[in-house]
Amino acid sequence: MYKTKKIISCFALCVLIFSLCACGEKSSDNAAIYGETIAGLEDNELFAIVDTNASSPVLLVTSQVYDDRLGNQAALNCEVYYLVDKEVKNVGRIESMGTAYPISYDETGIYAASGHAMQRFEIEESGALKLAESILEQSDESGNATYTMEKGDETKTITEEEYYTTFEKYSDATIVSFSYGASDAGNSGA
Repeated sequence: MYKTKKIISCFALCVLIFSLCACGEKSSDNAAIYGETIAGLEDNELFAIVDTNASSPVLLVTSQVYDDRLGNQAALNCEVYYLVDKEVKNVGRIESMGTAYPISYDETGIYAASGHAMQRFEIEESGALKLAESILEQSDESGNATYTMEKGDETKTITEEEYYTTFEKYSDATIVSFSYGASDAGNSGA
């Protein structure tokens, strides 16, 4: 069993590398950076490679996906991998709350959300995953809502309009579509 899995893993790595190389320079860079990490994933793990604020693509890995009915294998949580000091490292975990709020990304970062909150994460130059921006809606016992925003070390009260304007960044972001191996690599967001 182990030998069979090793052969399949080596074959999958080769297929991944050749498939990504055939897709252009960017994909060959992704294969050079993440090929070994992807080949080492467990049978139940899926991945996506996304372009965000970071200087290199970011590898996201999850073991639980769902069909979002928009053609994506979306996820509520994922591990984040990034090239740090010439080595691919797990730099953190991102988690959304509920299938209405899948992990998403854009050129400014990776998003997670819930019905009353949104977080945007960035990869710093050092390779660290940091919470760059967070908004939260809270209601008191009378049902009156207050809205707060955290950005860096600053927390401030914002208006309902500012809350929804900021939440729109998440709504406009691309849902991460996770895939297995090289056969789905074209759908991985790279």
